[in-house]
Amino acid sequence: MKKIIITVMTLFFIFSCGKNNKDNEDPGIFDVIEGVSDLKDITDEAEKIEEESDKLAKTTPISNEELKTFLPENLLGFARTKFSIGNQFVPDMAAAEAEYENENQNIILFSILDGAGETGSAMVTFARLSFARDFEEQTETGFKKSNTINGFKAIEEVEKDSYTDGENSKIELLVANRFIVSFDGEGIPLKQLRKAVDEIDLTGLQQKAK
Repeated sequence: MKKIIITVMTLFFIFSCGKNNKDNEDPGIFDVIEGVSDLKDITDEAEKIEEESDKLAKTTPISNEELKTFLPENLLGFARTKFSIGNQFVPDMAAAEAEYENENQNIILFSILDGAGETGSAMVTFARLSFARDFEEQTETGFKKSNTINGFKAIEEVEKDSYTDGENSKIELLVANRFIVSFDGEGIPLKQLRKAVDEIDLTGLQQKAK
């Protein structure tokens, strides 16, 4: 049996035996597994991910120049203050990030991770278990839940800022089972951050996976 399936099954049984001891701990891989209905669902999803991960590992990542085209100069009217493309320490992984700021010093951090190549495929493979969940978690200061935005699987998160009484929000999307796209808003309500998603050419990014 494929290695990833064995790993997931092992984690499932560990969780089943010891989940009572995990009730008071922060969400982690055990919560990811609990969100899938049963072991068959886990192994089926793991097998699918494994097959696609093998293909991604042999796929050439998107070029830095192509990645740059997906970083707009303005996002929600916020000016781009800086950006970086590529990683000098992990040369086989394609990634880009940009920071946007408005006159009130609210910030949006936007990033794209390409799951192609050995390193990228390993990171996206694990992340896809989270996107496979259908869940909603509520706390005193915010929430985290799965969603679908513009046809893409998404995870949304909101946390109240105890100092400003404002709202910090985050949206992560899985595009073509290859790219992880993240929007992290400091002092940005979730409703507003969703509008930022509409300003990124996710369909164009999806085409790069073909």
